[in-house]
Formats: sequence, C-alpha cells, structure tokens
Amino acid sequence: MMLLKKRSTIISLILAVVFAATCYYYFAIYNSVRDLYVSSDYIGYPTGKALFSNAELVVVGSPLKDIEDRELHLSRFPNGALEDIATFTEIDVEHVIKGPEEDAINLKVYEPIGVYQTFKGKERISFEGYTAMKKGSKYLIFLSKLYGQYSVINMQSGKFNLDGTDHEDMAEDSHIKQRIFAELKSSEYLQ
Repeated sequence: MMLLKKRSTIISLILAVVFAATCYYYFAIYNSVRDLYVSSDYIGYPTGKALFSNAELVVVGSPLKDIEDRELHLSRFPNGALEDIATFTEIDVEHVIKGPEEDAINLKVYEPIGVYQTFKGKERISFEGYTAMKKGSKYLIFLSKLYGQYSVINMQSGKFNLDGTDHEDMAEDSHIKQRIFAELKSSEYLQ
C-alpha cells in the first residue's frame, strides 16, 4: 500500500512539473513577440506634396481585422532564409480622396510587415520600422500599385492615424512624418 501511495505521489509530481513547464512555454515563450526590423529600398517622399502627387490612390479608411487575422504573405529562399514578408489588410474605405473610386471597393492593401508563429514565439518582421494599422482605427492612407496590388507608399510616413487610437503610428522619432502630416492638413489636397 505504501509503495502504491509513493508511486501516485511521484506520478502526480511529474504531471505537475510537466503541466507547469507546458504553461510556462505556452504563455512565456510561444505567445511572446519578438520584433525584427529589416532595411528596405524604397522611394521616400519628404513632403506632403510629393507624397500626394506620387500616390495613385489616397483613401480614408479602417482595417477590418486584427493583424493576426489578416492574410500573411511569406516566402523563403531554398535554404530556408526569409525572402519576403507582407500582410494583406482589408480596408473599409470611408472616403476616396484621389484615384478611381471603383478601386476602393473591397480594397486589400499590402503592408510591409508580417507576424508569424515559430516554436520560439511569434516574430514580427517590419520593414523600415513600419507599424501595422490597427483594426477599427481610422487612417489617411497613400497607396500605389506594386505588382498589381495596392501598397502603402513611403513606409511609416505613408499612413496617418486620424482618430488618435493608434499610439504607435507617431510613436517613434517621426519629425518628418509629423511635418508631412501638418503640410497635408493645411493643404488643398485633403479638402
């Protein structure tokens, strides 16, 4: 009887350790997010006038889904290294400022950022410090077609949170972005 009690205590202890380790892995490692920033070649527009002139489509709208629920584009080189990552974001367009209105119907936008799951946790890879648009937040978005798909241009300075609900949008030292946004607000482009 004593041997049986000892075995059940050992089994219970082993199960408790396995359970604790599993919980630790799931909450502390698997659900953690590691940010990786990648440099990119892109055409930058230092003024609101240049940004507006070079955009093919300018809209005011809101993403319909959280970034984790959006379509992820991920490609790898034959050796397994990451080749490209992007997120396709569906936008509920409130207003078209420039460009063909028919293109704004069921608009899906290419954002230069992606989040994917690994055994070591989630990895969020961002080009040039770009932050993803937040579900339900309202943005002024400057777009051009890249390989037939509308893409945010000018990286982080190609989208502007209008309702103050995305604190990451202007979080970095973004004096250029702030200057561009101030110029756009005071110009006839957005009237």
